[in-house]
Amino acid sequence: MKQEVTRNFYNEKWAEIQFDNAISKNEKFIISTYGRVINCKNKPFLVKESFTNGYRSLAVKKENGNQTGRYVHKLVAQTFLDNINGVFVIHLNYDKSENHISNLKWATKREKEIHQHKNPEYIAIMRGFVKHKPINAKLTATKVMRLKKRIFNPKRKSTIKRLAKEFGISEMQVYRIKNGVNWGYIRA
Repeated sequence: MKQEVTRNFYNEKWAEIQFDNAISKNEKFIISTYGRVINCKNKPFLVKESFTNGYRSLAVKKENGNQTGRYVHKLVAQTFLDNINGVFVIHLNYDKSENHISNLKWATKREKEIHQHKNPEYIAIMRGFVKHKPINAKLTATKVMRLKKRIFNPKRKSTIKRLAKEFGISEMQVYRIKNGVNWGYIRA
């Protein structure tokens, strides 16, 4: 169901989105300083939110007819913020869903990394306060602790191959866990 165009928020400004050459010329959208998007092809309507990797995204058609997506926060920054030397757009308050221009800033790769390391969620995960498990992960923090105890047991008789099979993961994953590349913040 299409959502009708609503009235403006306080001090909200609108501008047409200028897409890159890969996007079809028939795609006509306007975006606000709050990150709201209106489809202007036929009868204008407010675009329903969809998310990719936790970020609001906008589905658009390419010149070849295939569908692709563009992040709303990046579209807001491209439309309303001056880009001095940044390639990335960061959320100053770490909230991926808040796309107001006052919360966005262009950043270099290094600036983005430094900003992310100050993210309270990231800090909590790295300190072990939050037991982080991606939705599609085969292992939990508890299973990784058990696996690490078995890997580092000096009297271990199980091979890496056998441990991988037992825990339902690849041998490479076991090696990465052993070397601390994956699940490095979990103690044995």
